[in-house]
Amino acid sequence: MLVELTLESKGLVPVIVAFIDRLFGCQKHCWLGEYLLQTFDKHLFPKVRVDYRLSSYFPILDRIAKNETVPPGGMLELLTKFLIFLVENHGPDTGLKSWSQGSKVLGICRTMLMHHQSSRLFLGLSRLLAFTCLYFPDLEVRDVARMYLRMLICIPGKRLRHILNSGDQLPGIAPSPQSSFYFNVQSHQPSHDLKKSRTISSYIHLERVIPLLVKQSWSLSLSTLGSCVEKPAYLDGIRDSEPSLEQREVDGGTNSQIHSKMERVDHPNQPLRVMDSKISERIGILRKHFSTISDFRHMPGLKIQISCNLGFKSEPFKHIWGIDLPVNNLDGLEVLPAMYAVVLTFSSSAPYGSIPSNHIPFLLGEPPAKDYALGGPGDSLDVAPIEDGCRGESFKAAVTIELEPREPVPGLVDVSIEANAENGQIIRGQLQSITVSIEDMFLRAIVPPDILGDAIPEYYLDLFNALWEACGSSTYTGHELFPLKGGKRVAAISGTRSVKLLEVPATSLIQAVEHYLAPFVVRYTNFDKGPLYLKYIEDDGERENHVQISKKNMGCFLILIFLPPRFHLLFQMEVCDVSTMVRIRADHWPCLAYIDDYLEALFS
Repeated sequence: MLVELTLESKGLVPVIVAFIDRLFGCQKHCWLGEYLLQTFDKHLFPKVRVDYRLSSYFPILDRIAKNETVPPGGMLELLTKFLIFLVENHGPDTGLKSWSQGSKVLGICRTMLMHHQSSRLFLGLSRLLAFTCLYFPDLEVRDVARMYLRMLICIPGKRLRHILNSGDQLPGIAPSPQSSFYFNVQSHQPSHDLKKSRTISSYIHLERVIPLLVKQSWSLSLSTLGSCVEKPAYLDGIRDSEPSLEQREVDGGTNSQIHSKMERVDHPNQPLRVMDSKISERIGILRKHFSTISDFRHMPGLKIQISCNLGFKSEPFKHIWGIDLPVNNLDGLEVLPAMYAVVLTFSSSAPYGSIPSNHIPFLLGEPPAKDYALGGPGDSLDVAPIEDGCRGESFKAAVTIELEPREPVPGLVDVSIEANAENGQIIRGQLQSITVSIEDMFLRAIVPPDILGDAIPEYYLDLFNALWEACGSSTYTGHELFPLKGGKRVAAISGTRSVKLLEVPATSLIQAVEHYLAPFVVRYTNFDKGPLYLKYIEDDGERENHVQISKKNMGCFLILIFLPPRFHLLFQMEVCDVSTMVRIRADHWPCLAYIDDYLEALFS
């Protein structure tokens, strides 16, 4: 009965494991616990399905592995099938899952080595470990399996069990979260020192690859302006789709409440409008555009990536963590400290969604600055001097911070680090926060799949004109609701405008546009020659704008920027000899709150 219930509901596994532990805790009922484990071994393994959900039964497998009265053959066969499943289904999205599941399997193997005779396990366990060494996708799991296989072959059973058991019993050893299959290293220092972690940001640095123009550390959010606000203000322009005609007839009372609420929030009753062909065409363009934008409430939203580099200074790291390394190795090269199994976790109070962590298996410390041109006596003549730039890049790890903005606002991303030092200590602390600016949100508008090739520039221009008119007035879009991708939510445009006069030389402005805003320019109009469409050049599979304009060719730039999750920023820059008139429109008014600082930094 328990087997059948366990197969139907995996949530009963912890309850059954606790029941088994209580039976073994009583001397009179140990035989009943053994008989129950034998029953699970006989009837559960042939029926359980081999997939990722098999890990839910690992607590029962661990209890069976600890009991000598249960033959290990059935469990070894099941674990081998599970490893084959992990290898066959491994892909780009299952890297961490494969490591976790493979590590748990090896933990059960270690438990069997500790409680069973090697001769009883040898055939089945050696095949399982050999398969893991050869085919498992994760390097760490392969290394641990290779170590267990060598121990199984070379070390006698009693000695092997003594080695495996002593790892958890020697005094002065810090417990490891993966103690089920890792060997802990004896350390004379505590595993984690809070005093050492307080200054960790002074010698371990996570820095952006591309520096920001505006290092904004503040953000404006309407959701904090009032205590009675039940939802963030950036969702005011996104609502559920209106029900169909059939649903209105069935549930007229509910629909009338929703309809009245929408009228009360958005606009009062107004007479029907008559649209001409031009307005109808622009609304059609906007509908097509919004249908390409994912509704992050019901599906994955748009993501932005911030590229960073992680590195640490060798000298303060060795001094603080007490790592004693020789000055040079046998080849005369300097010996540098390293961090292992580095895990960076991110969090933010800004609306950036869930931020995935980063895992770095190995990172070497940056060498101290030396003047290699002097050729000191301690330097090896066989080692050629390396330029500082190239030398520094060799001691940095690439880190990508992936955000899914719910609102296009600047903010800070807090960074926590956890790693292992060479002497067994756990390095844990808070690094310097990463600043996220409004410019990180700049994306090109999504192109519908039916717009291809040479039609893309014309589509961008039509979209710019439609959004420009929609954000400038609500005469023809104030009552329109645009369905988002997925069909469950709709968006409304509520535009805002601003005009700025910048006393900037034309040469500086054009250079700034070429360097920072070229991918977003949809058209440049020369005052003498008329409109000039930008050329799209294929470069490594990506389309990029290349703007090359003489300072004599004064004109007007049209710039279209998409801001996730669904907003837009539009620039109309009229370039003169000594000044520029910038007209700005957006369909989300807080976007404009950050543009003043950005424009000032852009053209300075």
